[in-house]
Amino acid sequence: MGSGGDAGPGFDDGGFGFPFSDLSGMWSEFKENFEFDPAENIEIPVELSFMESVKGCTKKVEYNTNVRCNLCKGTGAAPGAKAQVCKSCRGRGSTCFSKGFVSFETTCSACGGEGRVIKENCKSCYGVGTFPKLKEVEIDFPPGVKNGETLRLAGEGGAGPRGHPPGDLFVKLKVLPDPIFRRQGSDVHVDSSISFTQAILGGTVQVPTLTGHAVLKILPGTQPGQKLCLKGKGIKAHHKPPGNQVVNIRVEMPKTLTRRQRLIIEELAKEEVESETPAAAATG
Repeated sequence: MGSGGDAGPGFDDGGFGFPFSDLSGMWSEFKENFEFDPAENIEIPVELSFMESVKGCTKKVEYNTNVRCNLCKGTGAAPGAKAQVCKSCRGRGSTCFSKGFVSFETTCSACGGEGRVIKENCKSCYGVGTFPKLKEVEIDFPPGVKNGETLRLAGEGGAGPRGHPPGDLFVKLKVLPDPIFRRQGSDVHVDSSISFTQAILGGTVQVPTLTGHAVLKILPGTQPGQKLCLKGKGIKAHHKPPGNQVVNIRVEMPKTLTRRQRLIIEELAKEEVESETPAAAATG
């Protein structure tokens, strides 16, 4: 096979006498004849509190969309009007057209693929079968939903024209921040403050959880910024094991001391210096 050069005469029609450059125009015509007005998919934002997202909740939401006409039941026909066979497709619901050797069968644009046409349109919806209205639905949000997550409710979007299936409703979630809890995956984080004496000697502290309060044991020598874990106290999403609760320890230092407290701490500091001096001499 030679390289480069002109493909030669007759290449544009592939030797079949058909100009392939017309394919683009054919496709446009095909789409124009095939496409009909689909039902509308709706996307709405919904805000949830942190605890609503964790535990699940039920909310009623409202949004503007097309609903089915009550007078004609979505058919677009006036009450008592009879449908007639479509003259364009003779009741087949589809028509054919061709370009060269290529043929296409498409949905009939006159009847929308139904094979029949309505002689008298509904006076309420003017033959569309739908009309705009404020719609209300009740949504059950499962436990564990996350910020930015999108839920799909099939069939709750706009009603389809002339009896076509309805669209879907997509709910975009915005979970509001909580003053106490922070979420990371299925885990929740909280901050807990302890005194410097608790950090040194140990003790217990009460911390908030998603289900109430829990008593957490503080071991002697607990450091600032240390993370303690409460297993299974995190978020339980649908069909998933619960996460953990992570407690971030903050050690509060006193801003003022009594005379007695100061003497005790100075004595402690003196002992620390004395215990470090022999060790430093030994290494020297």
